[in-house]
Amino acid sequence: MLAGVFKRHDEDNTMSIEQDDDGRGGVPFVSASADIFLNHLPLSVEEYTSTMSLPESLELINTTDLQTILHIQHTRFMCGSVALGIHFNHCAGDAHSYFQLVRDWAQLYKNSQYHPVVCHQRSLLEPTLAETAARKNSHPNFNNQKTHYIRQETLPSVSTVDAVRSVVKIFRFSCDELNRMKLDATSQLPFDVAYVSTFDALTAHLYRHIAIARRSSSSMAKLYISTDIRPRLRQPLVPSTYFGNAIVFSYLEMETTQLISENRLGPLSSQVHQAIVSNTSDEIRTTLAWITSQPDKSKIAATFDLDKADFIITAWNKMNMYSDSDFEPGVHPCRIALPCTTSFKSAAIFFSTEKNDTSIDVVLGLAIEDMERLESNSEFRKYQ
Repeated sequence: MLAGVFKRHDEDNTMSIEQDDDGRGGVPFVSASADIFLNHLPLSVEEYTSTMSLPESLELINTTDLQTILHIQHTRFMCGSVALGIHFNHCAGDAHSYFQLVRDWAQLYKNSQYHPVVCHQRSLLEPTLAETAARKNSHPNFNNQKTHYIRQETLPSVSTVDAVRSVVKIFRFSCDELNRMKLDATSQLPFDVAYVSTFDALTAHLYRHIAIARRSSSSMAKLYISTDIRPRLRQPLVPSTYFGNAIVFSYLEMETTQLISENRLGPLSSQVHQAIVSNTSDEIRTTLAWITSQPDKSKIAATFDLDKADFIITAWNKMNMYSDSDFEPGVHPCRIALPCTTSFKSAAIFFSTEKNDTSIDVVLGLAIEDMERLESNSEFRKYQ
């Protein structure tokens, strides 16, 4: 699969991966060297505070053809250490699949007899025509999805991120800091809410403080939480080894003024928690049916406006980023990082850390002015 090429189908603009007989496709593997010692790079918590911390000239990742599904670059440093750059096209799979690939690769490296268990059964996420028709009839808001809509014209596939005016920084939230944050949220919960997670509390904390920093004139602030549907779907069940894109958005919308004025973490955390819980198997199947029913898939677009008050959260910190990347027994990566050219805004990705504990690196992209206001707000890191 990963050595194939993308094919767009004219009837509905869906994408598939097929083998190509014209020499296209394959997995480019680049072997490179760097005239520097690994410990000379700014990889410590104090030094690695931005994706720009690593020199762009180092070129640790190979992306010569963006249509190729998988690129690999192996870079050896003067000290013998190695950087493994892996570029995986998002059209082929999500972060869960990416780290599944890395985990299986590491296992194969250590044991050539290892047989990965991978599910490619696409029908699990493709409602039948009968199910789609039934859901369309039984759900009054079937054509009014909160997180997606059909745009009138197909737009060119180009980035809308203004790299000059945005910056991506890394904020480490330690175990103790997160524990204090969750304790604060738990102590303020409404009487009808029994539980919120660390993820709920951290997401709520970011949602509010980023809204404060952005000073948006928009009346509403929408939160989109990238949600893995593998453990959530029922009838049929989707195995954790499903390889591909299996992500939908959980959604929370608040008046911007209400969000900013809500200085109690507990009630806001409970709303985040409820947004995720309410994204049930039935809701997800309805979303999938709506997608299936669209005659032109290329016109499906997310409803967020990242230039206003909307914000996206994606969590990778529970994907064993470090613990399952041991190509040598007991030897784990000293740092997993995004390419230094990475640029996005109004979004955050949660990374686990090289400590392999419950600490979280929040990789956050904001407009430069908004980032400056966020960092100058002492309340943002008040749990340190």
